[in-house]
Amino acid sequence: MYNRILIPIDFAHEVQALASINKAKKLCSEGEIILLHVVEEVPDYVQNYLPDEFKIDKVNNAKKELNELLEKSELGNAQIEVRKGRSYNSILESAEENQVNLIIINSHKPGFEDYLLGSTAAKVVRHANCAVLVER
Repeated sequence: MYNRILIPIDFAHEVQALASINKAKKLCSEGEIILLHVVEEVPDYVQNYLPDEFKIDKVNNAKKELNELLEKSELGNAQIEVRKGRSYNSILESAEENQVNLIIINSHKPGFEDYLLGSTAAKVVRHANCAVLVER
């Protein structure tokens, strides 16, 4: 049905991420699955005041965590991608560059602030040029 699926991963919600990976396996038996994690950038002027443990290489740590999640999922083979920037922009850029035809994104139950500001999932749904499946 789909030949390339993108799954943005939030490490704080591992159970939901594994469920999305399992759903992608069913929807994309012959195609390619891409696991994406976005590292939010911290401005330099803020980094100067952070303890050393916050200054570690977040990209390499994210790749390591994605590989561990991939092993837990028993998916087998998937492309792993880590980007720096704003979540929704990076997700949309990755979807365009990788020519995906489905994004599976997890969403939390909206709170009052989400109705005013919008969540990452809502922004992806509004602006994606492909199908988006939102998991709750």
